[in-house]
Amino acid sequence: MQQNGTLTSVALAAITSFLFLSLFSCNDTPCRELSGRWSNREGQSFYFEPDGKALWLVRFGSQVDTFVMEYRYDCKKQPVQLDLSGFQTGPLSGKTLYGILEWNSDSSFRFDAEAGIGPESRPLTFETDQTQKFFREK
Repeated sequence: MQQNGTLTSVALAAITSFLFLSLFSCNDTPCRELSGRWSNREGQSFYFEPDGKALWLVRFGSQVDTFVMEYRYDCKKQPVQLDLSGFQTGPLSGKTLYGILEWNSDSSFRFDAEAGIGPESRPLTFETDQTQKFFREK
């Protein structure tokens, strides 16, 4: 009978440890702060506000187009998801850019997205010819 009680205690301890680690262990992809200005250093910049609003600035020579938009950032997903929507003008009007994001450091990330009307448009992997790297600007 003593052996049965010991096995039960060991099983309970193992289950408790598993639950604790599941709830409180570190995630492989930390939720990093997205707010602020980010530039790809090739003429595009994002300005992310903490409230889900953003601006996208695109430079064409000496001209700059500014797109007001909204964003949804979900760092709990793998890969991290960044969706850009709410475009009122331009070719993305009425569409959403469903994107994936990977942090390279606290000050840079790579981003790939596809325009569509549903999340099935989201890329599953980073395409070399479409992925852009963004850097935190001060």
